[in-house]
Amino acid sequence: MISKWTPNTLHLTIDQYKEEILAVRQVFINHYPFACNLSLNQDFYFVIDPATQEWTAQQLNDYLPPKSAVVVAAEFVAQLSIEQTVQDMETAVKYFDNEPEAREWLIGKEKVS
Repeated sequence: MISKWTPNTLHLTIDQYKEEILAVRQVFINHYPFACNLSLNQDFYFVIDPATQEWTAQQLNDYLPPKSAVVVAAEFVAQLSIEQTVQDMETAVKYFDNEPEAREWLIGKEKVS
């Protein structure tokens, strides 16, 4: 499963963000169970407040794959809010600076350091 946020997240309202999360949840439900998730957040600019972080985790927890890779947001505060959201989710999450490394980790071809 691949999700990609766009620069339009700079202008999202909480209600619009929640609509997007509910749409993602529906895709997760429709394809559950699936092996992994790749979240492309390079262009994610929306800052998720603590109450919405908790709401997001509640919406997605029952449908998450065992393994998720997140390509980090360029904007620090937005990335921090993503990490705070994900910490309450029941999935193995690893953060990456780029998509190729994230994909390699998801399919088990990461390089040994």
